Amino acid sequence: MNMQCRDVRELADSFLSEQLLVETNHELLRHIETCPDCRGDIADRREIRDRLRGAFARAEDLRPRPGFTTELLATLRPAQPATDISRRSVLQSWWALAAGLALAAGGGLFVRRSSSRSRLGMLARDAAGDHQNCAVKFNLAERPIPLEDAGRRFGAPYAALATFEPPAVDGSLDMLERHSCVYQGRRYGHVVFRYRGALTSLLVTEGAPPVAAELEPNASGPAVASLPAGQFLGFVVADLDRRSVLLLAQALAKPLSQHLA
Repeated sequence: MNMQCRDVRELADSFLSEQLLVETNHELLRHIETCPDCRGDIADRREIRDRLRGAFARAEDLRPRPGFTTELLATLRPAQPATDISRRSVLQSWWALAAGLALAAGGGLFVRRSSSRSRLGMLARDAAGDHQNCAVKFNLAERPIPLEDAGRRFGAPYAALATFEPPAVDGSLDMLERHSCVYQGRRYGHVVFRYRGALTSLLVTEGAPPVAAELEPNASGPAVASLPAGQFLGFVVADLDRRSVLLLAQALAKPLSQHLA
């Protein structure tokens, strides 16, 4: 289906929270590629969310006051029991409650991490597809555009990526191409270079970044490593052994994040 502006407005917050299905996400991205009003609305919403998140993180009033932890522990500590039996009963109840809370919290964290990992894996497969269809085969439905143009039309991180110079790593990096391309409805900033004799892609796109560079599971095709790119998501893709791709992603992560910041 063709997504309309009203659909984008209804789905905008879910899109920014990365809660949409992959197909719906692609439909929304296709729409904002050609609709400046919706693209601007998404950008404004993202800026508001980022400012609110930063304000909460920096707010002194929202931090626990000194002594809060000590007072909380004193409140939760069971009163002195009258008998050993009642003491044992209270302690058993307390530890059962604590264990239940820890299990519930851990279960929720596991579900969130599993969901995030599953989404990152899907994006990694798309990144591998962009590498193969853009850097290797030149088989994209939409013609790539210069990063400078993408920066003017779509904002960060494309403009900044146009001036990113990869650091010296173990093995030469021969720069071949920089552009912005679209694969499966998702826009990428794409830097292509040759590393250890293999065509290698550095791809940057919208998405929640991992904490550090890590390899993504990939049963066939090129090796893929995800990496933080400031507030964006980066991938290194190459037909090399997985260890080489991970080491390259680790070498690029910090300077790339600093440059895009």
